[in-house]
Amino acid sequence: MPGMDGSLFAALPALLLAAAAVGLTAPALDSALRREDGERLFWVGLTGGLAAVAAIAWAGLAATGAAAVTGILVLGGAAGSWYWLARRQRARKLARARKLRNRRLDSLRKRREAVLLEWSSYELDPWKGAEYPGLADVREKETSLLARASREAQAAQEAASDDAADEDAVNRYGSAVQELESAWEQALEAARRRAG
Repeated sequence: MPGMDGSLFAALPALLLAAAAVGLTAPALDSALRREDGERLFWVGLTGGLAAVAAIAWAGLAATGAAAVTGILVLGGAAGSWYWLARRQRARKLARARKLRNRRLDSLRKRREAVLLEWSSYELDPWKGAEYPGLADVREKETSLLARASREAQAAQEAASDDAADEDAVNRYGSAVQELESAWEQALEAARRRAG
């Protein structure tokens, strides 16, 4: 079998080099993408690409037709790696966006609760209520506006907390919390004026 040893066994190291180039480059690229390290991404990609080209050239020198097989192996592996990396990067971006959204919702919830806690302290503490009259009386214009802003912030929070809510719902919640804080400041200022 004179042709057997010249083609298959001579090209085997080149095929292994091509498989290693693709198999080791993809996780290293994923690591660089995760760290957002552009320089490492460049150098890992360049090294993997040069190793793949070297494997194809080696296979071409080792046996007739082995370069084509090695090239197909490299292209198939690169396409699979590209698909895998794109899915991983997309999943990371979605997780990052979800984390930022949840952080923003938590911040808005804390701001809303801070206003409601402060407002309730004037309703529950008779001494504070006497110092700033009207904060518990919704017949007062500013307190009525505060109660309305509180209801709107509650409704906006419920709408934004839904997993299917879009970014506009979160922005409306942010505006509602800002309106609530503004209404609280106006109601408190009006109560101070009434107190003399």
